[in-house]
Amino acid sequence: MPVTRVPNIKKLRNDRELTQKRLAEAIGVTHRTIVRWEQGEGEPGINDLLTLARYFGVSIDQLVGELLPDRDLGALPKMSDLSGRELDFWVATAQGDSPEMLDGEPVIVVPGQNPRPVLAYSSNWSYAGPILSEYDMHFTPMPSGIPFDGILRMEKGVIARPAAHPTAAWGRNHLEAAMRAYLIAALGERIMT
Repeated sequence: MPVTRVPNIKKLRNDRELTQKRLAEAIGVTHRTIVRWEQGEGEPGINDLLTLARYFGVSIDQLVGELLPDRDLGALPKMSDLSGRELDFWVATAQGDSPEMLDGEPVIVVPGQNPRPVLAYSSNWSYAGPILSEYDMHFTPMPSGIPFDGILRMEKGVIARPAAHPTAAWGRNHLEAAMRAYLIAALGERIMT
């Protein structure tokens, strides 16, 4: 029996309780193609590897190697899903603060002082400005009905990309997109708690 060269396709698919048919539909290949990849009768090309990596939220190295973490990342939220005050919480974390959630609001707690709210990075240009400058953020408007990062976006938005980083993020507005892109560049694509 041949040994598959991409052993983690089956593991990731099973971890997410997906059938081969459902995975094939999700990434745009035939059911038979998934079967062949999992049985080692063929292997995905670079475009298919990229699609699979994005779909599963792992790197291509993790997909083809033995670099998968012990726990399933599929349950962890993605930076690209954060918005509002939750997004501000993680931006503050990336900025070196140690925010806490207090009554649903992110705050900075300093012993002997009243908690102070985390800055509204995702809605205030003056707070986000230094990050935008440091990361030389580039913006591209995006019309509705266009897929981005494997998701069909049915509303208009903005794509933000730091100049020196290969990833980009979509947002409903410039600041949401920029703070998501910043977090992906600074911390990675998934929240590791």
